[in-house]
Amino acid sequence: MGRLTRAIRGFFGKFLSGVENRNPEILLENVVQDELDNLKKLQVAAARTMAYEKMLTNDAASKQKIIVAKERQSKELASRGQREAAIEVLQQKQEAHTSLVEIEERLEEARNSSQDMERAFREQEKRYNNVVRERAALMEEHQRAKALRTANDARAEISLSDSSRDLDKARQSIRQASYEAEAVGELGTSDTDRQIAAAEIDVKRLDAERELEDMELQMGLREPDQIEASPNSDVPNDSAPTEEAGQREEGDSRA
Repeated sequence: MGRLTRAIRGFFGKFLSGVENRNPEILLENVVQDELDNLKKLQVAAARTMAYEKMLTNDAASKQKIIVAKERQSKELASRGQREAAIEVLQQKQEAHTSLVEIEERLEEARNSSQDMERAFREQEKRYNNVVRERAALMEEHQRAKALRTANDARAEISLSDSSRDLDKARQSIRQASYEAEAVGELGTSDTDRQIAAAEIDVKRLDAERELEDMELQMGLREPDQIEASPNSDVPNDSAPTEEAGQREEGDSRA
């Protein structure tokens, strides 16, 4: 059982030491708490010695009053001729004086003890305040060190080469996609432009042919029924150009 107890104590001691090393603020808090406990103990002890000193001071003042009163009483009895009564009163005065001497001796010791306790209390109070200030400074330094360690760990986990390589890949991919989009746009735009241009040419040709037909009708070079058999009709006619040329020659000869 003894070996088991020592093993358990050692295990928990090692565990607590590891926790304290990883968390120094626990040690600082323990130090401050210990100093505060000592300060409270000294405060109680100083208060007790001061109370004892005050009690002895009151006792000494009371004995002093008794001595003064007994002395006055003994003088009054002596003046009246009551000698025995005066002697008895004087004996009470002596007893009070003896008690006063003892009280004064204890009072001197109590004063010295009270001064020592008050001095110790003030020193402990100063020590506690210093520990509190030091804890604040150490905690601030610990927080800075912790933040710096976190930043260093984060910086160590960053791979600049990987990020640069990924950035180059992303840049190349985006450029390629942009060039492909421009090429597709150019191809689509060229085909559309060609179709629009061809349509415009066809429309212009139809308008010109219709205008020519109207002129031929007005000049009498074409009969109205020949318009239906013109090359612009849906049914193709390969001999139409030849007949049109012949009609034009006849018109020229008649003219």
